[in-house]
Amino acid sequence: MDNTTYIALSRQQALWNQLSVVANNLANVNTTGFKGTDVLFTQYIERVKQDDRTFEDKVAFTHDFGLVRNLAQGAFNYTGNTFDLAIQGDGYFTLQDQNGGIRYTRAGNLTVNGEGQLVTQDNRPVLGTNDAPITVPRDIGEILVQGDGSIINQRTAESIGQIKIVRFDDERLLKQVDGTSFVTVPGQQEIVMPNPKIAQGVLEDSNVNGISEMTRLIALNRTYQDVTRMVEQEHERKRKASDLFARQTSA
Repeated sequence: MDNTTYIALSRQQALWNQLSVVANNLANVNTTGFKGTDVLFTQYIERVKQDDRTFEDKVAFTHDFGLVRNLAQGAFNYTGNTFDLAIQGDGYFTLQDQNGGIRYTRAGNLTVNGEGQLVTQDNRPVLGTNDAPITVPRDIGEILVQGDGSIINQRTAESIGQIKIVRFDDERLLKQVDGTSFVTVPGQQEIVMPNPKIAQGVLEDSNVNGISEMTRLIALNRTYQDVTRMVEQEHERKRKASDLFARQTSA
């Protein structure tokens, strides 16, 4: 296999990975609080020794070395539901994982579980500023979530707790665990926001643009097919050259 095929295969692998990323973005175009991702590419240059030449050739391969997350805020969607919350600007809800760890999310479609705890759709408790799960009494009636995350009993004006909202110096370092939840990397510290901006009865939609992602998916498919054809044509060219050489040798 010569350099042409190696280069084409490196491009093909990178395109396949990018197709997977775009497909995942499309699958989450309606997922609350989802942040789209894209692939980072670079050129990998390798010096190849050619036995029949007196100089060295430089061969450039395609290398996809990571993902970048789109941190833009998604559009707000008014629902009117009591426990639908959206963070305006910076910040993440703080969650308690099933194994006792901490996760972070922008998805504010919350609910109350059988134990009276304020939880996410996958039953992870939302933590308050006291780092404990928030419990909502069953017979409380109407509640108000204020802009700073304070939860108030509208009938008695009693405070039930305050939702903990945190930010990070570099939130791109957060490691994505699933579609909308993240964990910190070693050395990364959360910063509690004293005055967050929370809207009640509102959800933050995915920031993925379905039309542009579908356009990208079509373009990537076409490019992948073009590279595949090039590999097949190169293979056919070498096969014909080998057959011609064999016939001339045997003549």
